[in-house]
Amino acid sequence: MTPAARIAAAIDILDHVLEGASVEGSLIAWARRSRFAGSGDRAAVRDLVFDAMRRQRSLAWLGGAMTGRGLMIGTLRAGGVDPAAMFTGAGYAPPVLSASEESACPTLDD
Repeated sequence: MTPAARIAAAIDILDHVLEGASVEGSLIAWARRSRFAGSGDRAAVRDLVFDAMRRQRSLAWLGGAMTGRGLMIGTLRAGGVDPAAMFTGAGYAPPVLSASEESACPTLDD
């Protein structure tokens, strides 16, 4: 899996969790559906999901929304990565950022 595909998988899992599903159950269900994902991919997706849940409010603020997509945008911004580099819509990458998602970034230069 590419890093962008891992982010797309984390978005899907986080959306289920934010709807009320358990984190562990959602990760297990994803892993069973995604037999193509190796152990490194599963660990990377798990880490993205748990990190997003631990820092949920701050990442949602950075990402502009309390959604799986918003949390992953916030994760990238918090790590100093331009979300547009991952949200390309190519292959298994998440769809391209909307204008509102691009402009939702608060300044961190202070």
